[in-house]
Order: sequence, then structure tokens, then C-alpha cells
Amino acid sequence: MFNSKWCCKLCPELGSLFLRLTIGITFIMHGSQKVLGTFGGGGLPGTIGFLTQMGFPAPELMGYLLAFTEFLGGIGILLGLGTRIFAALISFTMFMAIVTVHLKNGFFASQGGFEFPFVLLGASLALACIGCQKWGLDCLLHKKCCGTDSTEDKGSCCKS
Repeated sequence: MFNSKWCCKLCPELGSLFLRLTIGITFIMHGSQKVLGTFGGGGLPGTIGFLTQMGFPAPELMGYLLAFTEFLGGIGILLGLGTRIFAALISFTMFMAIVTVHLKNGFFASQGGFEFPFVLLGASLALACIGCQKWGLDCLLHKKCCGTDSTEDKGSCCKS
């Protein structure tokens, strides 16, 4: 059933789209807490204060980098614009969140563990590998990408 021709072409594209929508929306929401102070977040002052409390070097610079990587990265991933770059940057922030904040609490999110950032890390790494596929601005901007050029493989996108 899942080996049909439509699935071989459509499933990777849909899979990438679903990942982009899920990760993009998640990071827009989390990033807006850190940048804008929406949804109960502390905004930039709260983010910088948290990093200061954690003992991060240059907490103001790191706070801005963290907040805007999540917020702008979420927007980019949602739109499929700079997908691989933003996904790689978000992967790094999730790795750092795991190592510096959550690892000591074990695996489960219910105890403050690394379960949720671990899932986000895996999904972001997957997006960094596969890119936007067909339905993203990356592919609209690069016409030969995604099989729109007759010399390219019709089932793939952004092959480097």
C-alpha cells in the first residue's frame, strides 16, 4: 500500500512539510516568548536574566542569539526559507538546552528532563538534512531545485 508511485514522490515532500509546520510553529511560539514576552514569556530581559542565572558567558549577547534564533528560525522553517541553515542553528540551541539545562533532570519532560528538546533536536536535524523539499520558499527562489528543472530528479529538492 505504501510502495505505490504516488507515495514515493509525495511522502517525502509531505513529510518535510509536516516537519516544517510543526517545528516552525513550535519555535515561533517559543521564540516569541523570549523575544516579545508573549504567551507568558519573560521577553528579552527574562531570557537574559535566565542565562545570567545559569552562568552563561556574555548572557546579553547569548540571550539575543537564542531568542532570535528560535523566533526568526521558526519563521524561516515555517516558510521554507533558509530551512537547512535555520534547522542547523535550532539543532545547536536544542543541543545546548539539553546539555546545560535538562540533562541533569533525566529523560522525562514531566521532571524537567530532556525529552522535549531531544525530540525537537531530532526533528531539526532531520530538516537540516532534507531541507524544504517541494513546498517552501527555498524551492521557489531556486527554480532548478525540487525538480522544476528538467535536468533534476523530480522527487527531490535542493540537492547540493
